[in-house]
Amino acid sequence: MTKFNELLELEKALNGDKFGEWVVDNKHKGTKDDPIHLPFPNYTEAVDKFMNAVYKFIENNPDYNLYNYSEILEQKGYNHIDLKTIDVSNMDDKCIMALLVYLVRGERFCDGLILSAFEAGTVQKCLKRLKEIQA
Repeated sequence: MTKFNELLELEKALNGDKFGEWVVDNKHKGTKDDPIHLPFPNYTEAVDKFMNAVYKFIENNPDYNLYNYSEILEQKGYNHIDLKTIDVSNMDDKCIMALLVYLVRGERFCDGLILSAFEAGTVQKCLKRLKEIQA
């Protein structure tokens, strides 16, 4: 059993998953007495488990220093992350995990970031790369 098993075990559950959907408030009028609620992503159980597994990895692997995920990415030359074009094929395990933390933590500030990352295939590429590194 390796430190990536919990994340890699989710690969099957995520394969073919729809990941989530945007919930848009169409019921309220947008008045003071009946305000409209902001749209938000509603994630599937598999995505929720994935996010929890990333947080658990941070906690169980302090040697990765993933609380400084942005510094790790910047040191590797990833100052701007484009979910559609990022190449993870040469990333090491620490950089892959920093990217996953970037996505999970970024969700707190940018609703739908994880959904976009799954739809772009970024998370799947990261899991595939972790599997290669583990082999």
